[in-house]
Parts: sequence; structure tokens; C-alpha cells
Amino acid sequence: MSEGQSILQSWESVISDFFLQKRNLEEEKYIKEALKNFYSNNQSLMNHFENEKLKRNKEEEPIDFQRRILQGLFIIKNGLSANDKEVFDAMSSLSNEYAKEVEKIIKKYDPEFWISEASKNAASVSFATHVSKLTHSKIDTPSIYDQVEIINSSYVTTSSLRVKAIDGAVAGNQFAPVFQFLELECNGVKLAAELANENSQALRKFSDDNYLDWNKGFSNALRSDELASHILAKQVYFPIIKLSGNTDNYHLLSIMKSSSLAHAIFEKSAVKEFNDRQRKIRDDFERKEKFSKIEAVYFSGKGKISVTASNHSNASQLNGKRGGRLHLFLSAPPIWQSQLKPPVYKKSFFDTQLRYHVSKDDIDYLRDFLIRFDKIELSIKHPKRKQWINDWVGRIIDSTLDSATIIQDIESGWTANNDIKLKREHQLFLDPYRDDELFQAERKHNVWQAVVCTDFARWLNLVLVGKDKKFSPQPDHTRMWLELMESALREFDELVAMDVKAAKVIE
Repeated sequence: MSEGQSILQSWESVISDFFLQKRNLEEEKYIKEALKNFYSNNQSLMNHFENEKLKRNKEEEPIDFQRRILQGLFIIKNGLSANDKEVFDAMSSLSNEYAKEVEKIIKKYDPEFWISEASKNAASVSFATHVSKLTHSKIDTPSIYDQVEIINSSYVTTSSLRVKAIDGAVAGNQFAPVFQFLELECNGVKLAAELANENSQALRKFSDDNYLDWNKGFSNALRSDELASHILAKQVYFPIIKLSGNTDNYHLLSIMKSSSLAHAIFEKSAVKEFNDRQRKIRDDFERKEKFSKIEAVYFSGKGKISVTASNHSNASQLNGKRGGRLHLFLSAPPIWQSQLKPPVYKKSFFDTQLRYHVSKDDIDYLRDFLIRFDKIELSIKHPKRKQWINDWVGRIIDSTLDSATIIQDIESGWTANNDIKLKREHQLFLDPYRDDELFQAERKHNVWQAVVCTDFARWLNLVLVGKDKKFSPQPDHTRMWLELMESALREFDELVAMDVKAAKVIE
């Protein structure tokens, strides 16, 4: 047997198996529905056979199991007496209908007949990386197959994928089997790619007379129509430089999601094994402080949208596999770096602007927790809950001191301004490198730290109260914020004092 003949035999096996599975799935579906109707049409029938229910063996194929159930009923039918005429007639009817249905299924999936019909509908199927129907399932404009191989390490694109999951866009879900057929693979080659050669011999075993016509038909799935947008597509007017004599000063862009990239992200982030392992790592660290060699992965600001309603495959084949879900990850634009100015004309460092430098999640988690356990003995005195509060407040304090560090890095001496409105204690806190002996002597007394801590506790209570005023801070809350800030500020300022001392030595 030649190498060419060997390949043909392999394609024949793959394609034959495809039709066998299709027949089995449809027959299995029919038997389940027929048995359901058989038992439910008459309560006496259900009672008669309730002890005859069988269990599927581990190595038994689903279709073989359903056939075994059906054959078991037919065997019982042969042993029925004349008194069981109702049951006998019902089972005879089921047997006749089953035989007709099997004949119909065999005819439907006859390879020559099925391939002939599918080749005529191949133009309704396209292979793509970017499917326009992900925006709206009624969009019927061409999709795009991205074959760009250039990779820019600054961006995550379809080209970044080592292996692309190629999606299938179909004009309607009734054409999905055609896509599944062209997705068949033999020796690492997709059938669609094989049939791109109109002289391919892959289908010849199923008809010597028709295979060339089939090849031409299926090649339509690989042809791209002229690109065009659609009224239901998401569109953006993008401004461009207006050239002399040109009245257009914008491009109309049609936004298309990369289904291949979306699928790669989905498979990475939605795999149960991955998520379970990550959840265990985080739980072990947060509850038991256990070390893990595997990195804990966090997706900040993760979101999810659904594409189409119940018929997810109507948008694309990969969308059907994702159950219509698309995972969205934070892709925020660069943060505007404005010129930093010292808070000369503010009375306090702890103002509304500081709120934007602290994690909203930490504040929201802390606030929700305190509202849930509104009784002070429940929220603070319970060791485990107290530790959670310590963690959240600790992160808020860290963000606050990080913000203070940014101001401290401004050129020193800005507090010498005669028009300054900032509290003296806050000046001592935020301008630690000022070259002024009296100022530095005042800093060393540490009296300013108590005022800073008190102002922080007051500010945090105000933030936690919120607009709805559901949280009412108690003296024990304020005392706890003070203690946590005092400890953190003491350590923070010790490091600042070391920097001041080192700077003098260098001078």
C-alpha cells in the first residue's frame, strides 16, 4: 500500500467515525425520548416495568446501553400473555416506530447523501479568528481569519497565541454540523485545509463520481467575501487629520473581538482544576499562612459578559463551547501623571483626595463587615474577625503612608511658606527633610504623631460612615484605628529619621 493510499484510508476512517457518532447520538436521543413517552403515557406501564430498570456498565457506550434497555423490553414483550394486550400493543408500536426511525437516521447520515448536501451549504460556514456575530447573532457580514504572525510584546493579541483555536462562524445553527465536519482532523491536518486543494482525494472513497464537485463546494468555506460592516455591529468614529480637498475627517471602525484570544483566556481562567488549585493556595495562605511553591494568581477587576441567550452556538462554535461566556480583564489606560504640588493650602492631609489613593475594595470589605457585625463585641473582640479587620485597616494605612511618601519626596522646605494653611503637625509629618534645626527639633518630640493618628482615625470613620450612614463608629472602633496607625506611623517615621540622618552624613 502506497503512502497516498495510507492517508486516504485514514481519512476514510475519521470521516466514517464522524457519521457513526452522528447516527449514534441521534438514535440515543430518540430512544431516550421514546422510552420517556412509553412510561409516562400510562401509569400502569410504568408500574409494570419499574423493576426492569437497568444500570449502565462502566465500559458500555451510551448508545449500547439505550439499545440494551430497548431490547430488554422487546424480549419481555414476547413473553406477555393475552391479558397484557394493552402493554403488548404499546410495545409493538414502539418497536415499529423505532425500526422506522433507525432507517430514517441511517438514510440521513448516509455519507454520500450527507456530504453532497453539506458541500452545497459550505458557503454558509467560515473559519475565523474574529467572528462578527459575537457582537450580535443576526450579523451576517464576513468574519476575519487573522494570519498576522508579527508579535509585539507590549500587547496581547491573537498573534501572541502559540496555538490558535480557530472559530467557526455559521449563517445559522443548522449549518453547525458542516463546520464540525470540516473540523475533522487526520495526522494533524484539518479536513478544511485538506479540501482547500480541489484535487484532494480525501472524499473519493465515498464517491468516485462526486468527490471533485464536493471539493469545490467545501472550498467555499475558506473563501473570504469582501469585508463590510453591519448596522448591528459596534462602530466607532475615529478622527483623522483632514487633508486638503478631502471632506472626510474620520474613519468608521467596526470593533471585532478576537474569539480565538477570548477562548484561550477562557480555557486558562475557567478550568476547574486551575481555579480549585488557586483557591486552595489562597485559603492556605490566608487562614493557615502556609507557603506554596506555586504562584497565587489574582485577576483584579475581572468581569464577565454573556453572548446570546440560550442558543450560544448561534454566534460561533467556540462561543457555544464557552456557554456564551466571555471573561473581561482590567485593561485600564495609563494613569495621568499630573505635576505633584505640596498641600500648602489644605488644612489636613486627610481630605477627600486621599480617598482616591486607597483601595476601594479594602474600604468596602471593611465597611460591609462592620455593618454585618454591628455589635462591637462581635466585630472586634472575636480573635478571627479582629484579625480580618486588622488586615483591611492595615492595607488602608499602608496606602495612606505610601501617599504620604510621595509628598515627602517633593523638594524639601515647602512648609516654610508664610501663607501655608496645613496643620503644623501635618507639616512635621510631610516635610521631614526640611533643613531647619528648630523644625527638626520639633519633629523629634513626636507630639505631632498623636495628632496625625487622631486625624487618620477621624477620617477613616467618616469614610466608613458613607453617604447612606449605615455604619455608626463607636469609641472602640476609633481606639482600634488609633492603635493600628500609631504602630505603623512609629515604624514608618523611624525609617524616615534614618534617611534624614544619612543625608546629613553625606553632606
